[in-house]
Amino acid sequence: MVIKSVGFLSLILGILLPTTASLATMAPPVSNPVNTPMQISLKFPPPPDGDGPVSTAGGGTRGGETLSASECGIGNTKMTALVPSQKTLTVSAHPIFFVYVPESKVKTGEFVLINQQGKDVYTTVVQLPLKPSILQIQLPETVSLETGSQYQWMFSITCRTEEQEFIDTLKVSIQRNELNPTFKNEIEKAQSPLKKAELYARENLWQDTLMIMAQLRNAEPELWKEFLTSIKINQQIAEAPFAPETTVSNSDHQSKP
Repeated sequence: MVIKSVGFLSLILGILLPTTASLATMAPPVSNPVNTPMQISLKFPPPPDGDGPVSTAGGGTRGGETLSASECGIGNTKMTALVPSQKTLTVSAHPIFFVYVPESKVKTGEFVLINQQGKDVYTTVVQLPLKPSILQIQLPETVSLETGSQYQWMFSITCRTEEQEFIDTLKVSIQRNELNPTFKNEIEKAQSPLKKAELYARENLWQDTLMIMAQLRNAEPELWKEFLTSIKINQQIAEAPFAPETTVSNSDHQSKP
């Protein structure tokens, strides 16, 4: 009986050992880098050839001799929209727009949203910070981007004297697209904000990626800078602080159709 038992045991081991050996040589599962923030390298797809971040070219003038930016106390770094190109996409009805403003003597700026018919649909006056900062301008609940429609948003600061006027203006186009069912399902299943940001970036949805990254900036400052420099935003702007949330004045309004 002992001999038979040993023989039977040998037969069982002969069957199991090859399987056990093959399992032992399998590579360990690769962890998902999206769920380990320190390993993430979130870079936005490159913009079209010849395109890039939108910044002012020194502004325009009205009346008399040219009034220079330096006379308005505007610093060397140009006012810059935090966008990869002049045309951006979003799936948000109420996106946040980000603008870097250098130090200046000007106290207020103006934000305007224009629909594809050329009509102003939203205008607000913004109190500018005392130091170089990044403004965050969010559309209120009363103003929604319509899906499939293209808009232009503008931000300008104006410096005036008795005879002259210096205007510095940014112009960026934005279009709201609708989430397709497959992508919506991916977003809903995303386990972290960084995973969502990665998915939005994959779909070239700049505004939505940027809004998530802005929320994570304090927790992931290096990732924030890497993200902005991937679209050629310079380091000085990437390191600038956010302006206080109270920058938007109470003079905002929605134009009636």
